[in-house]
Amino acid sequence: MPASRATQVVVDKFGGSVLRKPTDIAAAVQVVAEQRAAGLRPVVVVSAFEGVTDTILSAAAVLLPDGGRTLREPRHDSSSALARETDRALATGEALSAALFALGLEARGIPARSFSGAEAGIRTAAAHLGAEVRRVQSRPLRAALADGLVPVVAGFQGIGAHGELTTLGRGGTDLSAVVLAVALRADRCELFKDVGGVLETDPQVVPTARFLPEVDAVQLELLATLGAEIVHPVAVRRARRGRTPLVVRALDSSQPQTVVRPGNGRDGDAGVLMLAIDRKERIARLSLVGPARLMPEVLPLPASGEGSFLEGGMRVVWAEVPLASADAAARAVHATFMSPSAADADIGPTPSV
Repeated sequence: MPASRATQVVVDKFGGSVLRKPTDIAAAVQVVAEQRAAGLRPVVVVSAFEGVTDTILSAAAVLLPDGGRTLREPRHDSSSALARETDRALATGEALSAALFALGLEARGIPARSFSGAEAGIRTAAAHLGAEVRRVQSRPLRAALADGLVPVVAGFQGIGAHGELTTLGRGGTDLSAVVLAVALRADRCELFKDVGGVLETDPQVVPTARFLPEVDAVQLELLATLGAEIVHPVAVRRARRGRTPLVVRALDSSQPQTVVRPGNGRDGDAGVLMLAIDRKERIARLSLVGPARLMPEVLPLPASGEGSFLEGGMRVVWAEVPLASADAAARAVHATFMSPSAADADIGPTPSV
């Protein structure tokens, strides 16, 4: 039976980290089934299974004389035949996930239909391997929702102004989900990750890193831009501008979740500090991000370069350290500024890293 127009739409993005194998789809289908039972109208956006995109790129590299180096740069011209065919190969991973997910829903008695990015109305610039999303024509998905279907969209892809299939670059499924959520005026966009909510820094480096129940969208966008692999920075920006709340969560609803407030970066009421670690060939840049009133002037590290800037009401203080010292430096910054006792403590002596 077609759903009521008043029923809230929620866009669910399931990434490769939670779709490691076909049996994982069953757990994701259960989440969608529970949303339907709660009276919501879910729209699903999926990534390829974990490792599939890398496998496709490795296969392409074998066929190219330069090992695929030329294709690692983003936004290739629409006239590039190599980039066009690589895009078409890459898009098969998400197409497979979408068809299997829709199949899983149908097997549960839930009407569903899979869509390519183009069929879902995602229109991009005329470019390949990292095309910019220009607009979304949401009529096909609105029609599917009105018919009581669960649309399942292949993420990471769209159709360019030149009429060809395009892909959106690494992390592009986050972007697919957000632009669809904004176009559909969804109640929220839920991004499903293997670790659940957002942590204040990389837990593989700082095991004591804590989950954050709320973060400001400006702060999260800065973190992503500065090297933290949390959510695609353009996706966060589109959600903030569209006033669409994001929820970063695990499949298990009992696990910690993070609500990303589409604020302006100026409230900073929670007083949250976050740390990004961006590794290069020989150095790593550590960037501490938070409300200006809580931020130090410099990071007390033996750094080869340092600086700070203000953006969107947030302050960023960064330092570059040798790559071999990055993990120890990150733990030192966390202990000095971000541990539970740091809020009431004076900045201590320069940590030894």
